[in-house]
Amino acid sequence: MIMSPQKIIDKAKETLYSNLKTGFSDWANTEYKYICPSKNHYQHQWFWDSCFHAITLSHLDLDLAKNEINSLLWAQRKDGFIPHIIYWNRHNYNNLLTNLGSRLESKLSFTPKSTELIQPPLIAQAVEVIYQKDKDINFLHQVLPKLKSYYLWLANNRDPDGDGLISIIAPYESGLDQSPSYDAVLGTEGKSQLVGSLAGRSVTFRNMMHNYDLKKIFEANYFNVEDVLVNSIYIKNLQVLSNLFGEIDNEEAARHLHHLAVKGKESLLKKCYSREEAFFFDIYGYDDQMFKVKTIKGLLPLMLDLPKTIVRDIVTKHLLNNSEFNAPFPLPTVAMDEPTFSPVPLKIIGEPVLWRGPTWINLNWYIVAGLRKHGYKKEASYIVEKSVELIAKSGFREFFNPFSGEGYGAHNFSWSTLVVDMILS
Repeated sequence: MIMSPQKIIDKAKETLYSNLKTGFSDWANTEYKYICPSKNHYQHQWFWDSCFHAITLSHLDLDLAKNEINSLLWAQRKDGFIPHIIYWNRHNYNNLLTNLGSRLESKLSFTPKSTELIQPPLIAQAVEVIYQKDKDINFLHQVLPKLKSYYLWLANNRDPDGDGLISIIAPYESGLDQSPSYDAVLGTEGKSQLVGSLAGRSVTFRNMMHNYDLKKIFEANYFNVEDVLVNSIYIKNLQVLSNLFGEIDNEEAARHLHHLAVKGKESLLKKCYSREEAFFFDIYGYDDQMFKVKTIKGLLPLMLDLPKTIVRDIVTKHLLNNSEFNAPFPLPTVAMDEPTFSPVPLKIIGEPVLWRGPTWINLNWYIVAGLRKHGYKKEASYIVEKSVELIAKSGFREFFNPFSGEGYGAHNFSWSTLVVDMILS
């Protein structure tokens, strides 16, 4: 199916507007408005989804883009924390599994207001994209102090070993829920995907039993993962935020955030990069164990300023490797030569087991930006072309088969509209 770029842009706008949620929140005592990921399956407000929505909306509706940011910041705690899900209408659960999962991700409550988990911290990038469109300095003055508070909360509360990398305390915090990169820490290597899915939920259950006390959770050390995707995004956004503070002439904040970014990148290179494999891997536990399974996370550091030799090796040995990530519809979330690779998601009790093979538009968006940054414009254009082809073939689906392009998961999935930014940037 051939679809013009303008047709895709128009369909993206229609998708985002169709997923707009408005109403009055009883617990917040305020009107709410946000774009949900999918009105038929994911009805609440997710952190990194809203950041992606804002990036696409920066091309289509700047006021609505800013609203996505302000809606997230409304739920920010005084200490700086921003939850990964906000239940504006906390009585509206989609189904029993979603209800159960949300309770485990929150302090014990029958009707939680939000979760106690984080998601990949890309809100600074979303703000930067919005600011680049209209140079609204008042918007920066409004949001930057809140963003600084958020990133400092991450630095102060999620870096138990002080190395500049933040730790996640559950698989769901990376957004890559059942990625095989967690099989070792969960003890599910070689076991069924059902066991792996249940193991992930056992982590959030233990977190809830600790009442989400981070000190106790890190002392127990059962899921303390320095995730490559999360930290690549964290480091990138510290630098973006530093630059934004430069825009409002706050040099002290800019320097501090830049220092945190440099420290994080040095540790990422030192601790997570395997010279033998020419690839980045997650590490876990206080003894920094490395589990060498090749997932798309190992490509994500391309968004950072890296030595040219490392960039070259990642691109030529892995990204362009027909046995690993160069699928007909790139980029699969697990290398095709990994035993855990599965292009078709298995369903457990009606819910798909995610991030073990299919292609996702949001990660393509990051890889495209990284390739462009390092001068691989031809390779970036090819991924954009194939991403557009996915949308033309299957619509704005949640994820896609990397061989056939068939769409899976939710229909009219909001962050798949990121293809608009890939086209227009």
